[in-house]
Amino acid sequence: MIVYCSMIYQERMAQVKRCIERVRPYVDRCVIVHDETLTDESKAWLQAKNCELYYREWDDNFSENRTEYLRKAGVNNWVLISDPDELFCERFCQDLKLIVADAEREGKDQLLINSHDINHDADGETRTAISNFFKALLFYNHPGTRYYGTPHESLSTPNGWKVKTLPREYFYEHEKHFAEVWERAARNVFVAGGGNNVQYRNPQWVLLRAIAERLEIRRWPQMREYLRKGNVDSELKQWMVSNRKDGTDWEHEMLEMFRWYFEFLHPNENTESWKPIFKVEPQSDAGVMRYVEQCYLDVLGRNADQIGKENYTRLIQTGAIRREDLPNILRSSPEWKERFGK
Repeated sequence: MIVYCSMIYQERMAQVKRCIERVRPYVDRCVIVHDETLTDESKAWLQAKNCELYYREWDDNFSENRTEYLRKAGVNNWVLISDPDELFCERFCQDLKLIVADAEREGKDQLLINSHDINHDADGETRTAISNFFKALLFYNHPGTRYYGTPHESLSTPNGWKVKTLPREYFYEHEKHFAEVWERAARNVFVAGGGNNVQYRNPQWVLLRAIAERLEIRRWPQMREYLRKGNVDSELKQWMVSNRKDGTDWEHEMLEMFRWYFEFLHPNENTESWKPIFKVEPQSDAGVMRYVEQCYLDVLGRNADQIGKENYTRLIQTGAIRREDLPNILRSSPEWKERFGK
C-alpha cells in the first residue's frame, strides 16, 4: 500500500489542491494533518477527494506534526510525502507503483527524488533550475520510523535506511516566492534560532525569545500575525535592524526576517532607509560554511546537516583539512558509497 501524507494549513490551500489532484489517482490512501486554520470549505474539498483529515494543534513542533501523519499512515506501508509547494511530475506519479516494486526487489526502503527549483525573485524575475538536491520523499514506514528536529527535520528509522537515488527523469517542482522564503526564514529564526535547529548557539535567538516572552508571544502563528500587522514593539524592531547582516546560515535567515518586515510587509516603516548589509568573505566562517553546504549539494545531493556543516567549517578554518579536499572526503563517506558507489 502507498499512502500520501502532507501537513497543511489554510493559507497554502491553493497549492494543496494542486498536489492532491496530481497524486490522488496513484496512491491508495491520502492522510492530511492540519491545524485550526483549515476552513469547512477546504475540509469538504479534501474529503470529496477521499482524503483522511486529522487535526493536531500547532505547537511549533514540525517533527511531531510529521510523525503524526506517519502514525496515521500505519506501519509497514510505503509513504509518499510532500509539502504544499512540492509538486511531483506526472511521470513519477504514473510510475509510482513500478518504482516501489523495483525498490522492494532491490531491498531499498528510502528513495530520493530530485528537485527542480522555481524561484520567484524580489526583482520580478523567475529562475528555474535542475538542482543537485535529492530529497527523501518516498520511503517504507517501518515500526519506529519518525522525524526529529525542528524546524528542519530529519527522518530516522531504527535499523537505518537502504537508500536509492532515483533517476533524474523523476522529480518534483519546488516553487518558492521570495516573500514566502523570507517569511519562512523569520519562522525558522523565531522557532529555533535559524539554520538547522541551532537554538542557543545563536545568541540573538535568546534575545528574540526574551522579547517575545515579554510581549506574551509564544508560538509562531502569534508572531506571524503580530509582524504582519506592523508597528511592532520598538525593541523587536531594533532587533531586526541590528541583525540585517549577511553571514552564516542562521545569520542569513535573520537578514531575511528583516527583509520580510521592512521590504515586503511594511516598507513605510523603514524611515531610516535601512538596507541589508551583504558582506561575506570567502575565507570567513560564513564563507567557508557556504562552501561546505555547496559541497554537500554537489557531492551528496542533499543539504548539509548542521553538525556536519559546522564540523567541516571548523576543520577547514583550523587547518585540519584543506578546503579543496572536502569533495573527495565526502566521496569517501559511507553515504556516498551506498548511494553512488559501484
